[in-house]
Amino acid sequence: MSTGGQLLALVDQLAGEDGRAGAVRELGVDDDIERRRAEELDALSYSVSHDLRAPLRSLEGFSQILLDEHAAGLSDEARDYLERIRANVERMGHMFDALLELSHADRTHLRRERTDISAQAREVAAELATTEPGRAVRFDIADGLTAQGDPHLIRLVLQNLLGNAFKFTAGQAEAVITVGAEGDRFVVRDNGAGFDMGHAHRMFDPFQRLHPASEFAGTGIGLAVVRRIVARHGGHIDADGTPGAGAVFRFSLGRGSR
Repeated sequence: MSTGGQLLALVDQLAGEDGRAGAVRELGVDDDIERRRAEELDALSYSVSHDLRAPLRSLEGFSQILLDEHAAGLSDEARDYLERIRANVERMGHMFDALLELSHADRTHLRRERTDISAQAREVAAELATTEPGRAVRFDIADGLTAQGDPHLIRLVLQNLLGNAFKFTAGQAEAVITVGAEGDRFVVRDNGAGFDMGHAHRMFDPFQRLHPASEFAGTGIGLAVVRRIVARHGGHIDADGTPGAGAVFRFSLGRGSR
């Protein structure tokens, strides 16, 4: 099987993991076997993503040498092909990084401690604002949001949810992104591009995109990472959206959240 075929097979495995786990339980297969299979799949995703980075770096390096040192001897058409190679190598690199992040969300040791969600959200918001200082974006973040969970993993949740909100509000004259709570659930809301609820069932699966890459960049892995982290904390996440009218993400983190 080719490298691309291996990657696609891996993505299919990842996307179908939840369904297979349910089928295994229904068949009454021992939980330890199910756990070991999940661990083997996770190890495979990590290994494939990690090991394929070396040949990818070689491809990136040699293509750059061609552009830097031999571009003058290439036709316009050849230079265009080379630029396309470079762009796709970069895209594949981002995909491997995303797979490693997804694997990390499962592999890292979970440590629970009191975490200040409000403070973390403000830090993430400040980091996002510096990436596009010319944009008119207002972050409204409620005070007193706390959770009993892993601070590093919770920060990844906020980076992905707020990062998406920041990205999908790019077309707004004034973007508004809020972080608050409804009961024991945290809420991230924006007034951006929104999405069609008819596709909401697949938005938390790996490499699923609800908007064309030509409109919004990304790998389609961030929400899969969020779902896995939330699940590891014993919580749940769901989303509501309307095309052109924004999106709302609600998630819980198990015990000790408010």
